[in-house]
Formats: sequence, C-alpha cells, structure tokens
Amino acid sequence: FKLALQGAWDGLDETVKTIASSHQKSFCRIQNDLCIGHRMMRFKRSKLSAWNAFCWKKRQENKDNGTTGKDVLQEIVKDHREEYQNLTEEEKTQILLEYGEYKEMKTTGVRISTKSKIIDITSTLKADKSELNNLRSRTGTESMFYATRGSTDLPLCGVIFTTDSVEEFMPSMMNIDNQDLISKMEGFAVQGMKGAAGNHQKRCSKVDASLRNIINWKLVEITKDDSARMHWANYFHNVVEPYQVVVHGWPTNIPFVNLSKASSALPDLQMLQWKWESGAVHWRQLEEEEFQQLLEERNKKIESGEI
Repeated sequence: FKLALQGAWDGLDETVKTIASSHQKSFCRIQNDLCIGHRMMRFKRSKLSAWNAFCWKKRQENKDNGTTGKDVLQEIVKDHREEYQNLTEEEKTQILLEYGEYKEMKTTGVRISTKSKIIDITSTLKADKSELNNLRSRTGTESMFYATRGSTDLPLCGVIFTTDSVEEFMPSMMNIDNQDLISKMEGFAVQGMKGAAGNHQKRCSKVDASLRNIINWKLVEITKDDSARMHWANYFHNVVEPYQVVVHGWPTNIPFVNLSKASSALPDLQMLQWKWESGAVHWRQLEEEEFQQLLEERNKKIESGEI
C-alpha cells in the first residue's frame, strides 16, 4: 500500500514538472491549482439540494430589497413554500446551476473587497494558530509562523505566532528582533530586496531622529539653555565642561558614540529610545567634586595619549 502511494506521489511530481516546464508556470502554482481542482472535484460529487438553492436565491433577492437577519429563512418558508412547490424541473435545475457556481466561486474565488480579504485572512490565521497549538499538544512539535501583506492596498499588520518553547528563539539565539524581521519581510514582499532594505532603513532613520530629539530636549531641560545640543565628537568639551552634566545609565553593550556609529540594529535603537523615554538613561547633574575628578581623569588620559 505504501509503495503504491509513493508511486502515485512520484507520478504526480513528474506531472507537475511536465506542466510547469511546458506552460512556464512555477511548481507552487501548479501544486496549488491541482489542490484547488481536487477540492472542486470533491465539491461537485456532493449533491446540491434544490430547496437550499431556492432559499439561497430568495435570500439574495431579500438582500437586494434590504431584508437581512436570522428571520429571513422563516419568512422564506412561510411566504414562498408554495412558490417552490410550483417550480418546474427546468427551473429547479437552473437555480441549482446558479447555486453551484456561487458555491464554487465562494470556495476558490479571489476576494475582491478589502473587507472580505481581511475576514478571510484573520479567520484562516486563527485556524492556523489553533492547528499549530493542537499539533503541539498531540506531538510536542514547536512552531514559528510569520505572515505579512504582499501589497500596499491591504491594510494589514504583520502577524507573528510562536509556540511557547520557541517564543524567545529568534531574539535570544539568532539576535533577530521579530518586529524587525516582519518589517523586512513586508518590505521584501511588496517591493523586493530594495523594498526590504528601504523599509528597514526608513524605520531606523525614524527611530534615530526621535532618539536624537529626546536627548537634545532632555539636555535643554536640565541645563535651562535652549541652545544646548548633544555633541558626540566633542562630548566632554562641548557638553560636560560647560554644563557639568553627564549621560547616566547608558547600556554597556552599545558603544557611547554617535548614534549612526553606535548601532544600525533597529532593536538597539528602539531599546535606547525606550530607556531615554522611561528615564533609565538620563542626563545627571554633576557635583563640583565629581566634575573635578572627571576633569583630572581626562587630563591624565590626554597626557598618556589615550585620548
């Protein structure tokens, strides 16, 4: 039995290759169309009910007339049963044909409206998450799932789903922020490689600009000098000496240099922005003794050639 199944799959693979090469289509396209065709064949084997088709027809008419809701079916049974009983076989066949076409379109057709696309996506992703959680419960399989829009006309944010045991895998083991990854993935899906790089660069530039504004604004706040600005290259001479303030709480894993050189990783910039906004990193006023000690240490470094 297993050998027979394997032979069938091998034959199907060869068929896919033949169709793909002769019609210049991708393997994924052929496999997807074959899968949809199989579902349509299964659908066609199920016998449609003439009464269900008649009810569908009346519901469509009632929608056009503005009648909707749960009471529609009761109204159809009450008001149109006699009309159904008087239908000829030809009329029933025609209604069944229309209903069958509608069912096929609903199952395999392309979503046209934005609302129908969003409903389709959210319901499908919800089902996928449920299936992956169930799979984990049954077999212990851990999963990671990423989804993003493929065009700009779809107002949908990226979706990230991971089972519990691998939730921190990407940030801790691969040093990749999930939001950063989904952002690049969206840019690549919409515009290709340049889009991914451009989208990432755009987000980094936005956070960088915001972070610089926060640093300068907090420096003005503590010095009471509207012209005070952060000078990375001459930090001690242009900031520490005239104002006797220092940056306190800067994370040790990021070099204390100009932001453009400190890190190009979006998660690092976002972390710095959060720390400045929360006060974990801040400007601290120096006491006179602290300032003199820092000045002496700096002068020694200058004399020794360290600076």
